Amino acid sequence: MKKTGMMWGLCVAMGLSAISFAGERFSSSVFVNTTTRAFSGNLGTARNSSDGVQYLWCSTVSTGAGFCYAKDASGVAASCSTSDAEMVATIRALNSDSNLQVSYDSTGTCTFIWVSTGSHFETKGP
Repeated sequence: MKKTGMMWGLCVAMGLSAISFAGERFSSSVFVNTTTRAFSGNLGTARNSSDGVQYLWCSTVSTGAGFCYAKDASGVAASCSTSDAEMVATIRALNSDSNLQVSYDSTGTCTFIWVSTGSHFETKGP
């Protein structure tokens, strides 16, 4: 009985959180912090920016390595690489309308990669 109640509670919570994003739109320009060794942003927002400076992207190669790169509007850039299979899989889930958050260490190795894709993120324009 307790499990059923918990499952219903979880379903309601998930439904309400989905509803709270209905119609909302978030723009997130590229943010690079070389002190905390992190960068983030929406790929769509970076693509649509009028400054001509921002970029945010990742790539993978068949050898199992992944790479992520960012530059903010003021020209501060950062990048990292990984051979961690789970991080490479996360990079491969990235698409042009995703939000990306990355942390890296002092050697330039990615320590955290988070990809989120949803209708509330700014989509890439032409």
